[in-house]
Amino acid sequence: MADDQIDTSSVMEIHVASFFEAIDHIAGLKAEALLPSGRNDPLLARRIKELEAYRDAFLQQVSRRRPNFHIQEQSKDPGAPVVATLSYSSGLELYEGLNLSLNRGGLFIKTEILLPIDTMLDLTVLIEDIKISFHVTGKVIWINPRESAGRPIGIGIKFPKFSNDQRALLEEFMQGAAPTASLADLNEP
Repeated sequence: MADDQIDTSSVMEIHVASFFEAIDHIAGLKAEALLPSGRNDPLLARRIKELEAYRDAFLQQVSRRRPNFHIQEQSKDPGAPVVATLSYSSGLELYEGLNLSLNRGGLFIKTEILLPIDTMLDLTVLIEDIKISFHVTGKVIWINPRESAGRPIGIGIKFPKFSNDQRALLEEFMQGAAPTASLADLNEP
């Protein structure tokens, strides 16, 4: 066998049926790559790279879609929150918004409705394909007024009232370890 070839005779193939299953496998393989036995394993690195390419292909498919961001009520009082709904056709689109956020645990909303920084949002998020919704408080922390460096026009929000459990659930979702339906548990009272 040549030096640049990898022995794959004892390797089991990974089959993934969905985007979120691929995300879960990526997280598991990255954890394995941190172990002494996996640190310099070229096969493990190749598996991660293949699954990341699969993930990126899915994200590319939804990259042109925009969620339906609708302002329901905007008070003349500058301190009052803006009441809005945010509808995603699927959990994959929500994942993309979470992934585009500069703030881990925040959300990027692809929209041309550019609310000022520090605007508070009383936000209902809907995921249409599985018919779930949750209500959260958001705060606009950054604005991207024009498409640049591959980042679309929109606003970045954080969730200032999230508990540690809510943040952990969001992180589990991002790693593929929590199903999209579990996001209904993000609901704030």
